[in-house]
Amino acid sequence: MSKILLVLNHPNFKESFANQIIVKKLKTLIPDIEFDHIDALYPDGKIDVKAEQEKLLRNDTIIFEFPMYWYKCPYLLSKWLEDVYEHGFAYGSKGDKLKDKRVIVSMTLNCRKDEFFGKYTIDNVVSPWIATCDYTKQKFIGYENTYDIPFQIKTMPERAAELTLELEQHAERLAKLAQSK
Repeated sequence: MSKILLVLNHPNFKESFANQIIVKKLKTLIPDIEFDHIDALYPDGKIDVKAEQEKLLRNDTIIFEFPMYWYKCPYLLSKWLEDVYEHGFAYGSKGDKLKDKRVIVSMTLNCRKDEFFGKYTIDNVVSPWIATCDYTKQKFIGYENTYDIPFQIKTMPERAAELTLELEQHAERLAKLAQSK
């Protein structure tokens, strides 16, 4: 059985509607998932690179979970990638430690799918992740995303109930993808 690491970056996870539902459901679907909430671990932005690299080494599949901000992940996950995926570990002549690790990207978005900023698609947002996987010899195995999560969702009980079901299905698809061979 594949060992799975969930790297969560949400600057305000306590107030998150969507990411809390996804994480909670994933924990029930994959009870032994290793959970890495980098905002809680590194509120000062000082990442323990060796500890994070050890987490990557002991897992086969990595799920990156975050709300999309400005067509990308939030700042701390970008910093985490820059620090943890260092030369000699993730790339370079001796940097093969992530070879064949499986990567999944999971995003939540405030916008509706039909208003996803004109000519840009979710594939445009995911392409840097694919390129990073190629460069570090990881296997990008897919992504999941849920659109149309209003900031004021907690004041919209009917929409919140519908969205809860959508987000639980999002987590179910993630679990299936993460546990696939």
